[in-house]
Amino acid sequence: MIKNDSVIDPLHELVLPKWAITLGQTHHSATQLLMSDGPHFFRYYVLTQQERRMIPGNAQMKAGVAVGDALQDYYADTKWSLNPITKKLMPYANAKKGTEKSEIIKDVLEKYNKYQPIDPKDQEKFDKYQTEITEVITNGFLAMEELGAGNLYPITCEEQISIAQDKTDLMLPYVGRTDFALGGVREVDGVIDAPIPSSIVELKTQWSKLGKTKKNGERSFISLHAPTAPSYNHVAQCSVYSAFYDYKVPVSLVYVTKTGYKIFDCENCSMLTSSELERTFKNLNQIARRREKILSMFENQTRENLIKSCAAIIDPNWDHPYAWHGIGDEFLFRAKKLWNFT
Repeated sequence: MIKNDSVIDPLHELVLPKWAITLGQTHHSATQLLMSDGPHFFRYYVLTQQERRMIPGNAQMKAGVAVGDALQDYYADTKWSLNPITKKLMPYANAKKGTEKSEIIKDVLEKYNKYQPIDPKDQEKFDKYQTEITEVITNGFLAMEELGAGNLYPITCEEQISIAQDKTDLMLPYVGRTDFALGGVREVDGVIDAPIPSSIVELKTQWSKLGKTKKNGERSFISLHAPTAPSYNHVAQCSVYSAFYDYKVPVSLVYVTKTGYKIFDCENCSMLTSSELERTFKNLNQIARRREKILSMFENQTRENLIKSCAAIIDPNWDHPYAWHGIGDEFLFRAKKLWNFT
């Protein structure tokens, strides 16, 4: 957050519980809290940050990043990114501001094309999404224009926000990054104190799904249309951004596909009203509080024993439809060994 021309690091000099220090954990996020307990515990408390970075992505994830990058490169005045020296997120002026849309699409496609698929199915998706990305980005531009992004200033992307423990009574703060913060400033005694957006935009992309293999051996795909209602998990992410601004800044949840787009907000979706976002955020806090309590039970143990003790009372949820997918054979073997499931 920029304030008086300085950057406030939300993770600086945190007071952390003993278990968090032992496990190297500094914060909660909506993404983490929405994961099933077992997969979350393994990814964020058993694996180190360096090991998590070794988990491969997938074609759908990379395609979504490409769309987000294109829209942010076109509209952002400021983008937050990692400072290579301090290794912290910092705000920078968007060097691509003013670039033609066609050039931006060309750039993100070139970056996407460097992705190496992880298996045959991922290869099929990768090949398909190469043909869809331009259409999805084009519909993304239409959605952003409907939201007024072409006429708003400033627009900030990927800003790191934090909700301190004293706001939630949790042991760890929340940390998140907003896709788009559109326009607006706050004045205190006539002095601009900090950027307060007129709205927050959370962007989601949806891609064609693998269908059946045709008689000629070609893979069929099922085109997806924008949903008629938002996903609860996506609304929960929005609730963190809303809580950061004390539920005073409206949040729009935008879904973009190759066939069109859909914008959900407090006017057409009750889940995005301030009262419902506050209720959803409280639900996230309950998940965080329960997990913190389990970890606190064993915080005086060594890291190895703490992990074993927690795993003994946490359900790994092996039957989850996707939580363990794509983690890699080596890490999956470690997880099964931890839960004596080899």
